[in-house]
Parts: sequence; C-alpha cells; structure tokens
Amino acid sequence: MPISEQQWINIIRFFGDSTHVTSSPVIPYCAFATVNEDGSPRVAPYTSLVLGENAQGFYFDELSRRTTGNLERDQRVCVLIVKNRKWFWIKAVLFGKYLHPPGIRLMGRVGKKREATDREINAYKNPVKSLRMFKGYEPMWGFMKHGREIYFDDFETVQCGPIPELAHISKEEKRD
Repeated sequence: MPISEQQWINIIRFFGDSTHVTSSPVIPYCAFATVNEDGSPRVAPYTSLVLGENAQGFYFDELSRRTTGNLERDQRVCVLIVKNRKWFWIKAVLFGKYLHPPGIRLMGRVGKKREATDREINAYKNPVKSLRMFKGYEPMWGFMKHGREIYFDDFETVQCGPIPELAHISKEEKRD
C-alpha cells in the first residue's frame, strides 16, 4: 500500500526543515542503503536529500561512485533519517524516554540520473548560502549539478526503547 498523502505530510512536518526557496524540506543528514553487486549491503551518508510532494524526493548524485553504481544496477534504496534537532535529544535525556520516534526509514526506488533544475539547486544551496565566502563551500556544495528523483513507497518509524508509536504516521494507519 503506498504512503498516504496525510502520512507524507506528517513525515515532512516531523523530519524536514523547510527552505526559503521552496516549501520543500532539505534533510541535512541521512544515510542511503543500497545493494552491492555481490548482494552485500552498502550504507553511505548523504547531505543532499530534498523532500517533495506525493512521497517523492530529489537528491544530488555526485559524491559516492559505488552508491551511484549500485543504483544504476538496482534502483531500490532505503533512506534513514534521524532527528537531528538538539532539543529533541535533550528532552529524551531529561525525561528518560522518547516522546516521538527518533528516526524513520523511507523505502523506494530512484529515477535516472539527470541534470538538476535551478530550483532544485537553489533549494539545496539556500540553507548554506551564508558560507559561500569560505574555502570549503565550493568543494562541499558548489559543484552539485546532477541528481535523481526518489519515489518512496513504504516507511517505518525507528523505535528505540519505550517510545509510544506516533499515531499520525503509524503503520497501522496504512492498513486501514
């Protein structure tokens, strides 16, 4: 069963940070899991995922040749997003429990590698535009030109210890 519109809205609200260029959230840190040619798993960090509408996203495919090769051969991907706001983690320590799931796994398939649009480039670069004057800007963000769509078709929240399930993005809602 595909991810419902309401589930996707809740996923974006909880795990995304909107940019000024678009209302699309840019996920600053996540991990992509792919399958190597020999069937073994491969996990790589990514910093360029932009969540869009209709359970879709876009990322810049410039940094990891092995991940790119894996996705050329097998388009399946699992993206792990972990909540990165410090107050989320401070509250967990203070209260001794998570008030919400600390992460989510989004499963889907990627599209063909293509040239990014100006809108996609701006959505990605806007959060770091104040760093343009520094030496590391160009090698880290300046060269991003090609990417892929991701079409998510399933998800699961990360559960750690005694965490109450979020009803508004739970798997049970998908089964109704």
